[in-house]
Amino acid sequence: MFRAGNYVSWSEDYADGFAGRDWGDGIIVETKENERRAIYKVFRNKHKDFYWFIEEQLKLKGETNE
Repeated sequence: MFRAGNYVSWSEDYADGFAGRDWGDGIIVETKENERRAIYKVFRNKHKDFYWFIEEQLKLKGETNE
């Protein structure tokens, strides 16, 4: 489980499930959870925007200062 402030690598898959549509780095700014899964709002450095990802699309890049 990730949390706000984590620096992550993100990846987007094509609609048919193949990996590699887009990828980059970003920072998690918000987390929402329901009974099925958590979703994470990430500021994407590459696009300078915010995008929602599921956990399987994210990988922790480094440690944050806490």
